[in-house]
Amino acid sequence: MMKKKFKLSLITLIIAFLSATTAIGESFPKFQIMTEPWIPYQFEENGEIKGVSVDLLVLMLKRIGSKQTRKDIKMYPWARGYHYTQTIQNTILFSTTRTTEREDIFKWVGPIFQNTILLIAKKDRHIKINSPEELKDYSIGTVIYDVGEQYMVKLGFTLEQLSRNTAYVNSIRMLEGNRIDMVVMSWGSFSSFAESCEINPNLFEGVFVVKSDDIYYAFHKDTPDWIIKKFQNAFNELKTDGKLDELMKKYKSNTK
Repeated sequence: MMKKKFKLSLITLIIAFLSATTAIGESFPKFQIMTEPWIPYQFEENGEIKGVSVDLLVLMLKRIGSKQTRKDIKMYPWARGYHYTQTIQNTILFSTTRTTEREDIFKWVGPIFQNTILLIAKKDRHIKINSPEELKDYSIGTVIYDVGEQYMVKLGFTLEQLSRNTAYVNSIRMLEGNRIDMVVMSWGSFSSFAESCEINPNLFEGVFVVKSDDIYYAFHKDTPDWIIKKFQNAFNELKTDGKLDELMKKYKSNTK
């Protein structure tokens, strides 16, 4: 009996050793790293991409031994990055809301923070929404493939019923110009993008809470598990060390 237990333990150790050796023997691929403007998490300033999620990812890359740097991170329209991360191997997209519908489309590292999606309207419209059924009477602006758009579909809207845009600022300009009744996004995103368009966010208000979800880094679904584990371990260590909180304070984010 003791010999049998010893053999099983030895086999287990050998398998674990071989697995670790295989992972060590494999080098990190060069990732195509994509993001979209979303102040204060990722944005471009004086030709440099920065923000909470950007700086944190740079620290993670350094910690896991990757040779990639901030210069490898590129700004893409959300719809394009979302498509690429599903169809092209060795791709990373952030910051991405992790939902039930997306769960098996990507592999995930995080969560970075929690985000609340609202329907936002002009204050002087005095719009009051008590239930999703009441939304059918209004025109709503969304960003193509954005989580807000997916939430609206889940609430019963068809894509044809939505005013779809390629960027948040386009929806906000339409709202400000009374071409739509509401936009769907977080208040932080709305406020930042409105100010970038010289639109006063104080003239608007959230009229309906759509949903709250956690935000992650999304990887192509075929990314090896050992790579995901490396990134997740690096993320956990940086969060424990207080780096995430430092970045949130640095970029004046109230999101936790």
